[in-house]
Amino acid sequence: AVLMPQIGDLLEQFFGRRVRKNLWNTWGSLYGMLPKGGDALWGSGADLGEITDSTPAVVWNNGTEGVCTSTSSTSIVDNTTPADEQATVDDEFTDEELELHIPASKQWSMKQTIDHLVRTGGGYGSRIESIFSFDSKQGWKERRSSANKRKHWHDPVASPLPHAPSLKMYCLYGTGLPTERSYFYQLSCDKVSAKDVDVDQTCIDDTEATCSNGTTASDDNPPESPYYIDVAAKSDVQNITSGVRFSDGDGSVPLLSLGYMCQKFAEPRSKHNPSGIRVFTRERMHDAEISLTDPGRGGPRSGEHVDILGNVGVMEDVVRIATGLDVEEKVDKDIIVSDLKNIVKRLDQHPSGGLKHAV
Repeated sequence: AVLMPQIGDLLEQFFGRRVRKNLWNTWGSLYGMLPKGGDALWGSGADLGEITDSTPAVVWNNGTEGVCTSTSSTSIVDNTTPADEQATVDDEFTDEELELHIPASKQWSMKQTIDHLVRTGGGYGSRIESIFSFDSKQGWKERRSSANKRKHWHDPVASPLPHAPSLKMYCLYGTGLPTERSYFYQLSCDKVSAKDVDVDQTCIDDTEATCSNGTTASDDNPPESPYYIDVAAKSDVQNITSGVRFSDGDGSVPLLSLGYMCQKFAEPRSKHNPSGIRVFTRERMHDAEISLTDPGRGGPRSGEHVDILGNVGVMEDVVRIATGLDVEEKVDKDIIVSDLKNIVKRLDQHPSGGLKHAV
């Protein structure tokens, strides 16, 4: 929609930004899909062909080096106050106001990005922390019998594979497609206003409630986000197009998410695989074909996130695994067609990167 204004106008008219945000805020499971492992896995840039100490997950800019303020004394987007001092200020904000209160840094690491999402809660507020935890180190230390352990079940970095020595694990996925990895945002100061943050949460939760401004719940709207993808951000060298930085993947999930833990599970004497479950990685390079009889799909050799279900190689693997037909000879071996091995090597050799630093 950003790249095609005509479609964007229709989208905003019939399924606007506020409506989309309000809908997504009801999908609590989305938090279970956020990247795992924190900066130790995502901060080195190993999967982007670069080695740094701080590859940002989000870069934002409000066009000023100062403070973006609103008509509300508490609605402040501050990029001058040190982050460690802002922690005490954040306690004074409501969930809606927190969403508009941004840490000082204009480049957020993966940890900073997830911390912000968890803190604002996307409508859940601090309640999301009772469901999901993104502290892999703490999760790894939790005893299996601990009630808090379940908050880390979504995180393979914090949770070892089960004790099942006869089990086999197959990682089947596509690669070779540009996949979103990080983002560049603009912050619109004129969207940060008292109107945007002065929202009675009761009016959102209870459709029969009378709001503090005298209107009924149906007349009120959730706050509109002041964040916009910065489509002017471009770089051929860094593979940045219209405000989005791309890495290898299946078009939806980056290669680092698809393959890194599979490689670590397969290592001898891996503490994440205590019973020595046999793990096989079988990648499929995306090779799309246009078919007049099936125009909506990528053909029999597609590696796209959904289309791979129609990939003939993957289908053959699944049938052999399910039936046991020649599975040892035909399936129980790795197929690596991407740069995964080098990515794992670069990441593990980074002084502050890799699984050893994530837990």
